Order: sequence, then structure tokens, then C-alpha cells
Amino acid sequence: MSALPPRPWRHALAALAMFTAGCYGQASLDLQGGPPDDGNPDPPPIQQDGSLRCDLGSVPADITLQTVAADFARVVHPAMVRESSGCISCHGTTQGRLFTVSSNGLESFYALRAAGFLTPESGSLLSRLVTTDESARMPRGAAPWSEREIANVASLTCQLAAVEARQPLSRPDEEFPQALLEPYGGPAIATYDNPFLGYLQLKGKVKAVFNDDWVRGGVDRFSQSVGLFGGVDYQNHFVEARVATADFFLGLDDLSRDVCLTAATARTGPFAGLDLAQPMVDVPAPVTVQYEMEQAALSSGTVPPGTPILASTGGRTSTGWNLWTNGTLTTANPYTFPASSTFRFTVKARGDLCGPALPNMQLRVDGVMVREWGVSNGTAYADFTHTQALTEGDHIISVAFTNDYNESGVCDRNLHVDALVVHGPTEAATGTQRADAAKAKVDSLYRRMLYRPATETERANGYALVKDLHGIEADLPKAWSGLCEGLMRSPDFLFTLPPSYEAHSGTERERLLLVKLAQDLLGRPPSAEDFTALERGQKSWEDMVDGYLASQDFHTYYFERMRVRTESEGTADTDEPARLWTHLMREGKPLSELLTAEYAVDAAFQAVPRATEHGKTGVLTMKGFIKNKPGLPHYNYAARVMTDFMGTLYEIPSEVFDMRGAATAASTVDPTSLCFSCHQTLTPLAHQRLRWDDEGNYRTENVEGQPMDDSDRGLVATYAFKGQGMEAFATQAVKKEMFVRRTLNAQFALLFGREMRHALDERGVYKRLWDVSEESNGNLKAVLKAVATSPEYLRR
Repeated sequence: MSALPPRPWRHALAALAMFTAGCYGQASLDLQGGPPDDGNPDPPPIQQDGSLRCDLGSVPADITLQTVAADFARVVHPAMVRESSGCISCHGTTQGRLFTVSSNGLESFYALRAAGFLTPESGSLLSRLVTTDESARMPRGAAPWSEREIANVASLTCQLAAVEARQPLSRPDEEFPQALLEPYGGPAIATYDNPFLGYLQLKGKVKAVFNDDWVRGGVDRFSQSVGLFGGVDYQNHFVEARVATADFFLGLDDLSRDVCLTAATARTGPFAGLDLAQPMVDVPAPVTVQYEMEQAALSSGTVPPGTPILASTGGRTSTGWNLWTNGTLTTANPYTFPASSTFRFTVKARGDLCGPALPNMQLRVDGVMVREWGVSNGTAYADFTHTQALTEGDHIISVAFTNDYNESGVCDRNLHVDALVVHGPTEAATGTQRADAAKAKVDSLYRRMLYRPATETERANGYALVKDLHGIEADLPKAWSGLCEGLMRSPDFLFTLPPSYEAHSGTERERLLLVKLAQDLLGRPPSAEDFTALERGQKSWEDMVDGYLASQDFHTYYFERMRVRTESEGTADTDEPARLWTHLMREGKPLSELLTAEYAVDAAFQAVPRATEHGKTGVLTMKGFIKNKPGLPHYNYAARVMTDFMGTLYEIPSEVFDMRGAATAASTVDPTSLCFSCHQTLTPLAHQRLRWDDEGNYRTENVEGQPMDDSDRGLVATYAFKGQGMEAFATQAVKKEMFVRRTLNAQFALLFGREMRHALDERGVYKRLWDVSEESNGNLKAVLKAVATSPEYLRR
């Protein structure tokens, strides 16, 4: 919304002449006539501060909250959502403003009502529409609303005031929002809803899977890497990372290499009981392949297709090939050895003898000589046999003649080769037992690290990976460690809910959901006993939730989560808000005591007496909460209270920054001021805190030695928390819907990693949690159980 050119105030009043038709004498709006002329009765007077005087007695008795809401949706809401001079461009649901306008007219009406913007008091929607203060008038930067539209708002404001006066209901800001009882009609929300493992959960998972705390040489490597993993150590890192970062994966590289190799070498953790030294490749049945040398061809000439042997020298004979000078007969294509095993090579050869030495024949594999013979037989072929161990895969085989010799006219030393025979493997065939055993180990790693069996494809790929790594690294445990590192990078390892749950049903699906539940509530995966109890029907899902919520692991983890939630700095003082929150959860006390507890909580999470000056103020007067949150004039404390416990977000436009230097406590609560929308709460609350200095110390006198006035001082007529001191604020704040919602959201976020979309598609979830809270007197454990057993959490 924005501003219009200066208009005389009397012109703004003329816009309200329609009251005579809308607020006085009709049960519903009928504003089809033109603008009123000077002969119409004077409208109810609107004051300079934007407040409105309504004759409540003139509003017909049959006007109800529902008819006012319907009329608002029909005649006011269209102006709010139009592109030009509407409200939605600045106050849309994604704008982060104190008040947002939705596309649903009824929702917008109930939200305006709950926020206090549809009252006859100053600071209302109406006063912003008609004010002459250009910094505060709405819609800002656009054409003003018409006189008829302003009159519609005024008429409905008076109607609503009459309805609320005649039929006192609970305060609209203390009941479940009427707007959220309307079904959600917006677009489907299909964001991927699965939190990434947090720092504590990663530590818990490594401990559970590997029984390894990653301490090496007395150095805690997790603590050393807390920044990479986005954790909090309350020394150098105080803010938790919300999403995985590149740094996380750098840390994961170090972590996975170390814990996987340690476990594989020692056969601990996921490798316990697995013999990693067993051969992985099976010995197939032996095969005999014979290369006939008369089928050879010179490599220097034209080689016919399919030629099996290439000769570097010599020529073909009727029975083979004559190497009449030094040269080789080499397989034209590599021979594929089916396994790493021993193979028998037989060369059928004879020699032409000449000189003192026998013809020298070598058997070579990949150009490397593995055996040589002196060929003594000169007339008949003989078998020259050699057995050689070779690795699985392709190898080039050659027969070489290396010592050519001749005596002119007397003799010529040559080598004649008839055939090369390859036979093997020579070991007994093993069928598929080695591969099957290795794939079973792959499956064991999946079950122990990802809590599900490997698929057939995953078993085959895992087996192939280890086999390939073994080809690079002779140490088999190191090869198996490589597969482990890969599994630690799997989404099923890194998300709280293994994404593969979508492909499972029945027991396997429940198993993966239990992994999420344990990681959400305990910060670690389930134990083997947990899985057994659920799978055998010894415990229901509800039993599992109850057991986890009653466990010490849950209390420990919940406290850590609340330390992050309350932004502790790791000291006894700054931990106290988290201790109170954890105490309420453990003891099943009302969530309202978060702000109204009259006691403190010690390191053993037990309630202990507190100085009487605190009264019913819970965390609000704890040193650890007050520190680093100044009071007047910066209002940091008040803003943090409203943000942390009431869910209010404050957006400060540039024009507000421009005027802050001249602002005073009094000017911020002027209803015509641009500051008013925020400071109608912040300024009175800041005064109520005055008995507590910025270090959290209690005081009764101000710096002049005068008694401290820590009342709200009547600064804002509509202030919702009127009274003396922080107790007045606290005891009224806990009744507000926004406090309940904010506290419920803290429980919801523990399991979902985010707050509820309470105004969108999860308004039904919110209503159920609201009802559970009401029925259980604000029992946080009951609320958390309701979340953990909800259809949304169970993906049903």
C-alpha cells in the first residue's frame, strides 16, 4: 500500500457518509447507489488519530460475525488483491510483513481481525487508508482507494465492533484462527520434504554404525570438523547450518575414509564377522583355445579380417610358421582371461639347428617374457608347456625367436611354430560361489549402513566396484573400504528418512520410517532390539514413540536441540532457557510455563526455587535470555521476545531507517506514525522489562534514583499485554494463538526439520496439534507424540 496526494481531512470524512447505508439499518451491505451528496446525514466522526466513532446500537441484531466476514470477502477483499492500488503487492504471503493478504477473502478477514486491524481504534486498516501522513498512508506509491471503498471498510468495522460487543467471544487472537478452518484452496506444494542429517545426527549415526567416536590420537576429529559439518560447539560456532554445504562434503571425505578403513581393517562396525580377505572372483570351468600358426599373417602387409596371429617376420609353411629371423608371433587381439587364476600354455614347435646354441624360444605375456626354452628337436614338433598365474582380463600373448644364426652354405638357425594352446583356468571351477559370497557382503553393508537390503542391481554394482578397486589396490580390505565410503555418500545415509523408503512397503517401509523416528528423537539410528521389537510385533509404532520419548537419549538430544533453538552460548546462564524447555517436556508440564514458570531449572533438570522478583516470567527474565538483547532505546529484547515466542517477524523498510534518528519512545506509539504497526507492541513491552537491565540484573530504581515504572504506561490503547512488568506480559502472552503456534512449531520442526505450513496445506495438522495441546493442558510430550504418529509424518 502507498500514499495519495494531500487531501483536506474533511474530504476523507465525506468518504464515510456511506455509513448511513452500510452500518446503520441493513443486515448486509447494499452499496449500489452513487456517492452521497451534501444532503445526506453527517457520517460518524473519525478522529485525527484515525479512530472511528461507531453507533453500535444502530447495527441490526441479525448481523453476525459470519455475515460481516462474507461481506468483507465480497466488497473489500477484491480491492486488497488487485494489482493496482491493492495491498497484496506489499502484503502477499511471501512478503514477510506483520500482516499478509491471501487470495481467500474469508481468510484475509479473519487474519485482519485477529491482528487487530479491523477495530475502530487508531492504527487500523481504515486509519491507514484515510490518514494524511504520507509516510503512513496506504496504499503507498499507488492511487488511493475510492470513497466508496473506504466507506465499505468503515461500515464493516462498525458492524464487527457491534457484533463483538453484543456477543463477547474469546479474543480473536486467543482462539484457533477462523481463517484456517477454511479448506486450503491454493496450489499443491510438492517440495522435497526430507531433512539432511544435522551435525549431532551424523555423530550419532557414525557411532551407531561404526561404534566409532572418531577420536584419533586423543583428538576429537568431530569437534575439529564441527564447522565443516555445520554444527554448534558454543566456542567458535554458534549458528547451526540449515542445509548441506560444500564444506559438509569436504568433511565427509575425511570422515568416511578414516572410519571406513579403520572398520574394514579391524573388521568392526559394518564389517564385523565378514571375511574380507576371501577371493572375490570365481574360477570358471576350463576352456582350451588353440591358435594355428598357418593362419598367421605378416603385420607389415595386408592383414585379412579375422586373422588370429600377427607375425613380425618369417613366412607361412604347410604346417605352421617359420620365423627365419628374430621375431614374434602375437595374438592379433587380446586374450580375455575369465578369472585371476593359473593357466597352461603349450607351444608346438621345432627348430632348425645351426651353430653351438639351440634356437631360443620365449613365451611372453603383455610383452614380458614368462618362460624360455632351447628347442632341440629339429625334425618333429614337440610340446613346450608352461603354467602361469594371470589376473582376470585381457592380455597379449606372444611366441618369440631371439637368437637367429646362420653359416653361409652350411646351416641356418630358424624356429618353426605349429600352434599355441591356452588352457584354463587350471584350478577347480567354483561356479558362482565367490561372487555370491561377495555380493552377500555387499548386502550386509547395505543392511548395516542403510538399514535396508541392497537391490539386485546394487549388489551387482557394489560387487563390481570392490572388484575394480581390488584391481587397483591389492589389499582387499581397502577395496571394501571404498564401497563403505560410497555408501556414506548415499542419500539413504545422509537424510533423516532414507529416500528409498518410497520404493518399499510393509515391514521394510516401517523399518526405514523407524530410522527417521530414532534420528529425529534420539539423534541416532535405532538399535537392533528396536528393529526386532517393531518387526516382530512386540511393540506398535505408538509404543516405539512412547519408549523413545521416555528415554534418556531423547532427553539429552532434546536439550541439545533446545540449546540451538534458544541460541545458547554454552554457559550455565545461556543454557537455562533450554533447561526449562527440556524440563517441561520431561515432566509433561504445560507449555505456557515456558513464559510463566515461577521456578528455575538446575543442571539436573529439576525445578528449584527462584527469587520472588521474577514472578511468573519463565525464560523472559533469565539472565541467559536477556543478555545481548538490549532494552530501550533499541528494542532488541522486545523484538526477540515477539519473534522467538510469538512468531512475529519485523520488516524495517528503508523509510523507517531514515526516520529512526529522530524517533522517540513517544513518537513510535503515535498511531499516525509509520513505526506504529511494530511499536504498538515493542514500545510498551520494552517499558515492562525496565526492572531488568541489559545484563539480566533486577533493579527497582532508575538512574535518577526514582522508583522504576515498569508498566505499559497506557501507551497504546489496543496493547494486548497491559499491566505491570514482565509477569503481566507473560501471563497474557501464553493465551495468544501465536504463542501456542510458535511453541507447537518448535515440536513440529524437531521431526520435520521445518515449521508447519500452518496457513497453507498443513492447516489441518495445525488444528489437530492445537486440539491435542488443549486436551492435554499444553503437554509438550503429548504434542510431540501427536506429530510422530500423524499421517503426515508416517507418509500415509
